[in-house]
Amino acid sequence: MNTLPKLTASFHLGSKEGLAFKLFSSFAVSLFIILVLQNLAEAALVRTLLFIPQSIKTQMIDMAEQADTLLKADDPKALAQWEDAQSYTVFVLDKDDQVVSGRAMHPHFRFKLRFARDINTRFDNQVNQPIIAIPLVSGHRIVIKFPHEYHPARTFAYYFIAIKVVIALLILGVLSLLLARKLQAPLNKLQAASHQLAEGDFTVRVRQTVGDSVTEFKVLADSFDHMAQRIEALTAKQQRLIRDVSHELKTPLARHELALHLLKRKLPAEYHTALQRLDTEANEMNTLVDEILAFSQLETGRYQTQLGAVDLHAVCQQQVDEMQHHLQSGLHAGQRLIFAEETDTSAYRVIADQALVNRVLKNTLTNAMKYAGADAIITVSLHRHENQNQEKTVEMRVSDTGKGIAPEHLPSIFDPFTRVQAGREKSAGGYGLGLAIVKESMAIMQGQVKAENTPEGFMLIMTFRAKEENEAEERDKG
Repeated sequence: MNTLPKLTASFHLGSKEGLAFKLFSSFAVSLFIILVLQNLAEAALVRTLLFIPQSIKTQMIDMAEQADTLLKADDPKALAQWEDAQSYTVFVLDKDDQVVSGRAMHPHFRFKLRFARDINTRFDNQVNQPIIAIPLVSGHRIVIKFPHEYHPARTFAYYFIAIKVVIALLILGVLSLLLARKLQAPLNKLQAASHQLAEGDFTVRVRQTVGDSVTEFKVLADSFDHMAQRIEALTAKQQRLIRDVSHELKTPLARHELALHLLKRKLPAEYHTALQRLDTEANEMNTLVDEILAFSQLETGRYQTQLGAVDLHAVCQQQVDEMQHHLQSGLHAGQRLIFAEETDTSAYRVIADQALVNRVLKNTLTNAMKYAGADAIITVSLHRHENQNQEKTVEMRVSDTGKGIAPEHLPSIFDPFTRVQAGREKSAGGYGLGLAIVKESMAIMQGQVKAENTPEGFMLIMTFRAKEENEAEERDKG
């Protein structure tokens, strides 16, 4: 009859695949191994150390040789003086166990003579004073009471404590390491999957990788996969809704613009100001719809990326020239836009998508012009770097002399529809999609973007992969 299920049920350990049972069994096995190894180690210690120490054995053999020499002299008095002068209790006995020197022997010593041991005897694991008998050449024997202060079992208590501590620490350490590795592996997989999910990869699943070794981890993996599946479905619905609504808005907006155009022809001139205002609002709505559609394409991976060699210096020069006329408006009249040109323009060729690079730079410049302030200086510059892995990159920096952004808001400025309330002027409007598009565009081009405050104001840094001079032309579609 199998008693294991009853045992686990009585201790509330759950199934054999459960974490509680595995921990209980692991510690039970470790305790059993510790006890067995301790007993084996103690037995080995007893067999190895419970003998007369070699230094004491040498002294006893020397005493036996001296006794033989005195017996040859046949001088009982000298033998008695020699026995009395030894640091151990010593007697030289004849074949009838009578003291040759005539010295008196204590009755207890004589009683212990029947239990006399040879010089190679193994002691007990308790401290005592056994009688050691050594045969002499003359046919007599010398008996010596072994001093208790030299008994090897005297230090066994310390040895036993040390053995128990060392074995317990060793076994617990090894089993804990094995158990921790076994439990850590699925936790690491769950942690990596959570990071992927946080980065926007809603297709991640962990059920197959975690396995069925631990019930709790299996249940947790199932819950994680269900959560990821639900998030993926909800995100897909949200993205489809935004995309569909944006597409549906294009038709009424086109009709609205056509109606305004017709009204402008038919209405008197005094109404043209109102019509112009309506036209401006319609243009802003069109811009918003276009940005939503662009962001949706980038976020869902429906944008057909064409990576190739892009002259970043030429892109910056063109965009800066095109944006200069915006500075003539009333809102941006006091701003200055500067491109820190470089003489070696060939050093700034990167692997990127030409259209996305143009959009990234345009969005960052527009963002700076909107929020940096009326008298800000906006600077575009290029910088080439090489990291520790000898990977070459090119940074495109757009900096301004505005007020900057509060540090706690920096991580969220790339989120869609985010408009920071503090630190920068918002009178110019904006939808909170410009920098979100920048982030998605850089990710598609396998680049990076980051924002930071500087002593002069605020800076956006876009990092591209540099194209080597000897690198073959490549066209990768993302």
